[in-house]
Amino acid sequence: MTKRTLESARDQAQREWELEPARRALLKWFDRYGRALPWRDDPNPYRVWVSEIMLQQTTTQTVAGYFDRFLTQFPNASALARADEADVLKAWQGLGYYRRARAMRDAAKIVVERYNGELPGAREELEALPGIGRYAAGAILSFGFDRRAPILEANTTRLHARLLALEDDPTVARAQAILWRFAEAWLPRESPRRAKGVYRRVNSALTDLGRMVCAPNHPQCETCPIAEYCRAYDAGRQYELPRYKPKRAPTPRLDVAIWITRADLGVSGDPNDVLLVKRPKEALWGGLWDLPRFVDVGAQGEATALGWSAKALDQAQAFLETEIGAAPRNYRLGPVITTFKHAVTRFRVTLALCRLADSNWYATGASERTLFDLNNNERFDQIGREDRSDKKTDARVAEEWRWVKCEELEKYPMSTTGRKLAEFIKRETQVEKK
Repeated sequence: MTKRTLESARDQAQREWELEPARRALLKWFDRYGRALPWRDDPNPYRVWVSEIMLQQTTTQTVAGYFDRFLTQFPNASALARADEADVLKAWQGLGYYRRARAMRDAAKIVVERYNGELPGAREELEALPGIGRYAAGAILSFGFDRRAPILEANTTRLHARLLALEDDPTVARAQAILWRFAEAWLPRESPRRAKGVYRRVNSALTDLGRMVCAPNHPQCETCPIAEYCRAYDAGRQYELPRYKPKRAPTPRLDVAIWITRADLGVSGDPNDVLLVKRPKEALWGGLWDLPRFVDVGAQGEATALGWSAKALDQAQAFLETEIGAAPRNYRLGPVITTFKHAVTRFRVTLALCRLADSNWYATGASERTLFDLNNNERFDQIGREDRSDKKTDARVAEEWRWVKCEELEKYPMSTTGRKLAEFIKRETQVEKK
């Protein structure tokens, strides 16, 4: 985008809008209907930072249940910087997108080293910290420091796009320039006479209005305090705008997790101890503990057989021999015990749980065949050769590993699906003991 185009986009929002009366109506509504959120009680920069990172990709209702517990355990940047990564991930467990938690801990270390444990009040310094982008920096400056800093997230993007009757997809560069400028125009100019907390209040009010009234599918225009200023409402297009590009349909994917015990590998100790691995930092859910898990092991199909992919066999064999040091032999996967459905980015994942097949176990029914059995089939062997050429099969499964008693699995930080696997194993083990 050229400088002239950008300036034109910025000028458009200010030229076509008289914001002062709309701002007064907005703040009057906010004083009566604004949400009571735990991070608004004491909006110091650290608390705001924690809340804003938690709120990325996570609903307000979910975050509200975690925020106070996290602040009790890590009340300031110094406490967060000193904490073990495992403790931070455990406190974050259930919020998802765990890279956010690791980035926060890394940023806290920098805040302690460079800023004496206090978050800096300059945008450039905030955006230089791990995990803090344009929106998070604006939120910290506005809510935490009461500085004149615009914010633009899902709720305010939708609200501003309707107020302006924006025709473009709000995610494209031209639209983003207009929306950021419009978000800034809502904030009164710096002045010695400005009301204390006005920037914090205006941005909070815009966010709440977008969330509570200017809803995605059913905007409640009849209760909106600034409906008379809304161009989309005036044109009867509030249900039509904003226009986003259609989302791509999620891609089906099959992953497999393997429940391995000491007994399976002939290792001394409690035969029911479970092999747990710590996922590499560069991997999804890096730093969390999990069962050995292999991603995208074959096409979607009859998950009860898992028979049409040799990829899981290759990966499991390499993992057991090279990473765990298991005795070299042909390891086979037994039939699927259970499956879980979940979503990861653009994928709709079926996660299948298997055990290692006993050396004396050999299924006869087609629905009970293992991956090893089906690897003898010419078609599946061809798939296997193609899979082995995939460089992703060389990735490490474990940063470290250990044997864990079933009753202690819950002590380890895990992803949501990791916890479900652990709970399933604990229940099954208890049933077997009975």
